[in-house]
Amino acid sequence: MSRIPIAGVAIVAALALPSVAAAGTYPPPANPGAPQKPPKGPFHTLQVCKDDCRYHTIQAAVNKAKAGDTVKVRAGVYHEQVKIAGASKRYLKLVGNPKKPSQVVIDGTLGKSRRQNGVWVTDADQVTINGFTAKHYNGNGFFVLNANGYTLKNLNATLGGVYGIYAFNSVGGVMSDSQASYNNDAGFYIGQTPPQTTPKRSTVTRVKSFGNVLGFSGTNMRYVTITKSQWFNNGSGIVPNALDSEKYPPDEDNVITDNDIFWNNFNFHQGAPFKIATEGTSALAPVGTGVLL
Repeated sequence: MSRIPIAGVAIVAALALPSVAAAGTYPPPANPGAPQKPPKGPFHTLQVCKDDCRYHTIQAAVNKAKAGDTVKVRAGVYHEQVKIAGASKRYLKLVGNPKKPSQVVIDGTLGKSRRQNGVWVTDADQVTINGFTAKHYNGNGFFVLNANGYTLKNLNATLGGVYGIYAFNSVGGVMSDSQASYNNDAGFYIGQTPPQTTPKRSTVTRVKSFGNVLGFSGTNMRYVTITKSQWFNNGSGIVPNALDSEKYPPDEDNVITDNDIFWNNFNFHQGAPFKIATEGTSALAPVGTGVLL
């Protein structure tokens, strides 16, 4: 298998789909502004499970939790959409199984229909989501909007209608140690970053993205570092771009370094456009890195 490491490259692209953050099901994006103050505590842990816990749904525990609390979710499949909204939920920690995210699943199926988002954070700073799988959502697996700081790690977002792991109109976040696959647009997406006098960088690191239309989308993103990750078997690998249909164009001050970007630029629904070698790797030439210039 041939891999293309990309280091120290400035990339500008002109092709991407606009985000859905301004759709009627979402509040309008607003500049996160000044960071919300850290809560003082005392902090509590709320347990969620199917049988012998006080809370049987994740949303019920989130509704009860105060700023800085931890909501711990035990193994199981939870058919719900979880919304974490407002300053009263700042610094909340939503924790499943960081070592085995496949053990704690949030599933968007509801009869013959689907819910919009797996976990949706809006107007709440420094929320952590750690150790979940989200699948079968019409919109996004994990979605952060209007936040000043966020941590999304040890997540698996798959079979989504739009984006897998997504932050919009937010600053200073981390996406790490996660996977996004078979989403109808991008596996990972950071977009419409507000300009800042003293920039807070966002980092995407140690992630895998495959089977999506785009491995990574970055419409009007700023101050983002993408590194030590794998982008493969997508329609395109990494697509930073500018659109004047959204705020804050163009994208700028981004770093894409030390990634493996390979086997992109083909119709992933049809499979690879070449015969897979059964022995050795020297016969495989790169089809394309998937970085749109």
